[in-house]
Amino acid sequence: MGRKRKRIVRTKPIPTLPTVFDCPICGTTNSINIDINRKIRTAVIFCGKCKIQATRPVRPIEEKVDVFGDWLDQLVEESERRESIAPLTENPEIGEEEQIKE
Repeated sequence: MGRKRKRIVRTKPIPTLPTVFDCPICGTTNSINIDINRKIRTAVIFCGKCKIQATRPVRPIEEKVDVFGDWLDQLVEESERRESIAPLTENPEIGEEEQIKE
């Protein structure tokens, strides 16, 4: 007859969170490194190519992905603020007379 075959148990690998990110400023892939110092609760964000560096406060539960996401949100908000405060001279639809009145 034969023996009963054992069922093979296959486990799926647990996905890991990324630790190196793409730079939103220079566009280089895998160039943003984040160092978290939990003792003083700060994170240093550094791009190896364009040499941009930022320091952010960190909560004890945050990981590198969270820090990068918060920093990216801050960059987007700043760029939107800059676009909304554009000088009036750059708007070609408004004539010079209307710019002086405002």
